[in-house]
Amino acid sequence: MKIKSTFAPLMAATMLAAPAVADTELNVVGSISVLSMYKDMEQPFWNETIVEASGGSIKANLNPFNELGFKGGELFNLVSDGTVQMAHQVLAYTSGSVPMNEATDLVGVVDDVDAVYTAAKAFRAYHSEQLAEKHNIKLLGYGTYQSQVIYCRDAFSGLADMKDRKVRASGASQQVFIEHLGGSPIGMAFGEVPTAMANGTIDCAITGALSGFLAKWHEPANYISALPINHGVIAHIANMDWWNGVDSADQATIEKGLMELEGKMFGLATTETADGLSCNTGGACPYGDPADMTLVPISDADIALRNEAANKAVLPAYKARCGDDCAAAWNATIGAASGFEIK
Repeated sequence: MKIKSTFAPLMAATMLAAPAVADTELNVVGSISVLSMYKDMEQPFWNETIVEASGGSIKANLNPFNELGFKGGELFNLVSDGTVQMAHQVLAYTSGSVPMNEATDLVGVVDDVDAVYTAAKAFRAYHSEQLAEKHNIKLLGYGTYQSQVIYCRDAFSGLADMKDRKVRASGASQQVFIEHLGGSPIGMAFGEVPTAMANGTIDCAITGALSGFLAKWHEPANYISALPINHGVIAHIANMDWWNGVDSADQATIEKGLMELEGKMFGLATTETADGLSCNTGGACPYGDPADMTLVPISDADIALRNEAANKAVLPAYKARCGDDCAAAWNATIGAASGFEIK
């Protein structure tokens, strides 16, 4: 006697209803977990936008680099050797070992987010070629934090007051800049700053106007300058060997998505600079209760000193680190767009 089974049709219906299995599954290391770059940009992009855009073909496992124990530029090398498939890398963290990575965001050259974006677009083709040839890395786009500004525990009236102060500086050009002002640049992980400032290990620190607020830098710091030092450009990078093995349709989806994300990141950075200064100094704050820091206004003397530092210290030091060919490429791209020139 033949028994009619209802299991087979049920199983078939279940398989038809099941979500598609990802053709491309990857691990992505994101930026700092407490900041809006990660929470408002990277998380929704990888967890929602890219899944929907690919129809479930792409699945990303995203983790912030600070929660994985990374502190700086080592992530770049891990993408280069294939240990990490993709990352959102803060380029200044790599400036010691790969000087050209800081090209788009040298202190004193770009004074607002629009200028940073112009520099990044001008440098993109050269940067992409060099990363592929020398570091086995695919460049898939840029992004940026807000304007980087100075937080200090004790009163200051302008850049000249950085003389003899210990200042947390991330990236080679920030360090050269602080040295030019007569201060002592200190390399330090972002998360270590509040404690270090509170106990006197450092006097001041540079970071994004909103990033510092979200990380509660205003608890040990009492004064903040509105003058942009630079901005904190990031790059969306992938290991080239891994990337070449990704399905071409998924490559196209990721590339298109990250270019759209790039534009959103630069747009957000503009508003977050204003929000960060307002939140830190008792103004309107969409991110919580405002702090009561004292705002140090921008002066003509500060702008002049920043420009002097760029021409006399930052740009020559960049050429010394990066070499003549690299400096020539900078002049032909970012220099032409910004009006600065490396001599």
